Amino acid sequence: MLKTITSSDLRVQVKQVLNEVGYGQNQYVVEKFGEPTAAIISIADFRLLQKVRQAQSAAALADVVATVRQRGQELDMAELTVLMEEARADYYHYPLRGTGRVDLDPSAPVLAADEWDAARGKLLNDSA
Repeated sequence: MLKTITSSDLRVQVKQVLNEVGYGQNQYVVEKFGEPTAAIISIADFRLLQKVRQAQSAAALADVVATVRQRGQELDMAELTVLMEEARADYYHYPLRGTGRVDLDPSAPVLAADEWDAARGKLLNDSA
């Protein structure tokens, strides 16, 4: 379950919050002055997020390689740098389709716990 907590409440309840997150009961969005600033997720969810980001990075690199091959000519260093920067930008800002955003945008759709567990299990099994 996704919960919201203020940074001042987190200071008081940090042990409880970490236990809830660590045992997979909850995820937290931490707000500072009413604005979401951070998320606290379990280590399993963090590892899954890293796998998703790695897959996105690999896809972005594959796009760069395909672009180079389509052109059928050599790239100079400036062009290569531009392509790499575009791939890097995609890596850090690519939305997770239907499951929220990598930057944990609080306005993104939230999956029900059973849907998230099913998606997480599938991704973890596919990568094993």
